[in-house]
Amino acid sequence: MITIDAIRVRDGERTPLDGVTMLLTANAVHGIAGEGRSTLLRTVYGLLKPESGHISAHGHPLRQRDMAYLEAEPHFWPGLTAGDYLDLVRRYTPGADPAPFLRRLPVTPDAEAAAMSPAEQKRLALVLALMRRKQVLLLDEPFRGLDIESVFVLQQLILQLGSEGRTLLVAADSLTPLDGICDDLYVLSDGGVRSRYEHYEFARAAREAGLAPGFPEK
Repeated sequence: MITIDAIRVRDGERTPLDGVTMLLTANAVHGIAGEGRSTLLRTVYGLLKPESGHISAHGHPLRQRDMAYLEAEPHFWPGLTAGDYLDLVRRYTPGADPAPFLRRLPVTPDAEAAAMSPAEQKRLALVLALMRRKQVLLLDEPFRGLDIESVFVLQQLILQLGSEGRTLLVAADSLTPLDGICDDLYVLSDGGVRSRYEHYEFARAAREAGLAPGFPEK
């Protein structure tokens, strides 16, 4: 169980998270939509420090080393190829094998990562995150920029990872790719949790889309 307890995060004069509370069961896929979703994932990963509140796992602090985080917009250093990045993860993650993921999310190993198309950069970033075999995966806009086939492949991968006992937080700006893969859905608005839906309530979530600021598209 990951407990997000009354998290408040300030960004200059804005307060994108103001008292956000969630109880995220382990071994499940949790959809995150609405305003502040990226801020929430960055805070869970430890890139942002909350002004108040805390985040824990099973009653203990949630450690960054137990998580893998996918940025919404991946960034790569110039001069390094996709193969270089794959080798780096293999070096620091004993037993990491990119082959099962590359078969489903192909990239060109010899291509310079920084010069690849946005879609191929997203596939590479996904492979690098999944290779690390972390128990908790934070995926920020994982479907953005992908073609239809890759979206479907990623949906199947997320379902597989959830069934293997991982805990996934998947943030998206549309309900469509989340439907059918999430155990529940949290919608953020005005700094807090506006709504929570069980997996069987996505039809209701779609009906309510657009009724409040920050609600995602259908």
